[in-house]
Formats: sequence, structure tokens, C-alpha cells
Amino acid sequence: MTTSAPASRDLYSRPAALFTDDGLDIRASSLGQCRRALWYTATEQPVTNPPDPGSMTLLEAGNALEPVVVRAMRRDGWSVSPADRDRPVSVTVVAAPGLTVTGHPDATGCPPPAGGTAAAVEQFLFGDDEPSAQTDDLVIEVKTRGPEAFKRWRTLGAERSHPESVAQAACYSLGLYGECRDVVIATLDTGSRSWDYEVIPADRAERAWRNASGRLETLVEHHALNGPDPEALPERDFAASDWQCQRCPFLNLCQPGGAGEAEDDAEPAEPVSDEQARAALREYEQAQARIKSLESDKRGSLQTLQHWLQGRGVEKARLDGSTKTRTVGIVQSRRYSVDHTRLNALLEPEQRAEVVTEQVSEYLRVS
Repeated sequence: MTTSAPASRDLYSRPAALFTDDGLDIRASSLGQCRRALWYTATEQPVTNPPDPGSMTLLEAGNALEPVVVRAMRRDGWSVSPADRDRPVSVTVVAAPGLTVTGHPDATGCPPPAGGTAAAVEQFLFGDDEPSAQTDDLVIEVKTRGPEAFKRWRTLGAERSHPESVAQAACYSLGLYGECRDVVIATLDTGSRSWDYEVIPADRAERAWRNASGRLETLVEHHALNGPDPEALPERDFAASDWQCQRCPFLNLCQPGGAGEAEDDAEPAEPVSDEQARAALREYEQAQARIKSLESDKRGSLQTLQHWLQGRGVEKARLDGSTKTRTVGIVQSRRYSVDHTRLNALLEPEQRAEVVTEQVSEYLRVS
């Protein structure tokens, strides 16, 4: 079902979940949210952990950059129709009896015309919005990610890195076209300002939708058993150490002192005073300065040796050093890269999980 929403920007701030006469309505962008958090929202519990000003700034910056992605897609040949921010189109999809999902698509459009980049630039400059070869419109879900999240998405594919985004786009496709077509995830790296896109085939997009909506059907069952009771809570979907839990607006309500549960259970280290920390930081800065100076000297020496070899017309030579005779030579290193976009298009998510694995390590960074 597709409806035209009234002219209001408040639609983009609607609750993640709310009770309706027919059951429960979930905001499409909240499909991956914890079911207990959705229940807190639907039962209108007070927020205990509002986002800090920095988080709000990042969110607003991400929203402001979405039109940048749309313009970049147009320059690259896409025919894109972005949502009217003042009068967005609202779609509501019945996911199951008693469960609806409502949202507002970011954009729809078609891939680049057959004329390639030149035709794309001409189309962008002279305002010809009609593609040279008309194809079915696809839902385009626009996302902005930080550098790490962008890299993870590019490597793993949206079905593994952000499956809720695929389900969200599939919901819009069902609402707009009455069928789940291929969907496009267009993502901007907020660090480098580069962007890329991924096309999710229709059958895989529909699977992501079924997985997401099927998970939420338990909330319908919970509602049928308990009614809108704020005290009858569904199970949590995430552990206290997960980022979803740490950023939850109901963390203190759900897990009083929950932030502490995420800490390591290992023996606590010896207490360090602020003055000791400042002294350690100064020592680190001095060491970094020495390293940079040494690296600069090293690069200069290597450049001189390279010019010496080139002047002799050889790629390798023996030269007396301070303690022994060394071999100075130009060597080649070979690197191999994987086109993850093509790999993600060719393989199912389960197959990719066997081919591309993910490892997480921690380190201390001073910036």
C-alpha cells in the first residue's frame, strides 16, 4: 500500500514503533532495532539515554549529505528521482497480520544509460531527466557511513554488514511497486567523500525482508498475549557490550548500570593518575617525533641509493656499509586485489561468509 504523506518534515522523526488499531507499526529504518527497544518506544517509555550533541551533529550531517549522493549518481549517469523532503511519499507494507512497516523512500531511479559517462554528463548538465533506455525504476536507499563502516560494507556487502538497510529498501520496493525488485544501496564515505553503490538482486532483497519482518512477528505475538503492557518486556536482541546496546536510548531503563557490564572482567590494572597519563602522552609524542625524523632520514638515504643505481644502469650492486658489505637492489612487490562489488554480486551471503571472513582487533590510537 502506498500513501502520500502530508507536507511535514516531522514525518522523518516519527517513532520507531507505535500501536495502531490493527496492531503494531514499525518504522522501516528501525527494522534492525532491538525488539525490547521497539517495545519501550511503542509503550511510550521515557528516554533515559538521549543522543549527545556530537551524535546529533553526525546524524544531521549524514542527512544533509544525502542530496550530495543523489547528485553524484546523476553525474555518473543514473536517472534519480529523490524524495521531496517537504512532501515525502509514505509507503506502508503489511508484513504479517497485526504488523505493518511504514517508511519514506530516499529515491528511485534507473542505472546509467547506454551512452556511458559522456551521455551521463550531458544529461546532467542540460537537464534531460529522461534516460536513453528506459528500464524499471528501482528503489535507491541512500546511506552515509564513517570510513570504517564504509570499508566494512564494501568488503562484506550490505547483506552482511547492514542487512537492515537491505530489508528497508525491499520494504519500499514492495510498497511502491507491489513487488520486490532489485534494490540499490548507495553509500557515501563521510571521511573521503567517495561513494559507491551495490545492487541487491530481487530474490536476495526479498529474503532480507522476510528475515527482518519475521523477527518482528514475535512482537505481534507478545502484544496478543500481553497487550500494550510496558512491564511485560520481550527479550533483548543484543548483549550489553554490543554497540546497538550501548547507543540505545533506553539503556539505563533496560539495564541499569548496563554500560559497566560491557567492561572486561579481567583483573583491574593499577590506577593511573592524570599526571601520569599526561607524562605518558608527552613521552609518546617525543617518541613519535623521533620516529618521524628517522623515517625522513631513511627515505632520503634510500632515494640517494636509488639514484646511484640508476646512474650505474643496474638494478643491483654491492656496496660497503659501516659494518659489512651489503646488497643494494630494486625489488618488485606484487599485490592482488579483490573486486568485492563483483564478488558480492556473484555469491550468496552464506557463500561470501565462507570466502571473506571478518576479524576484529583492538589497539590504542592517539589522534
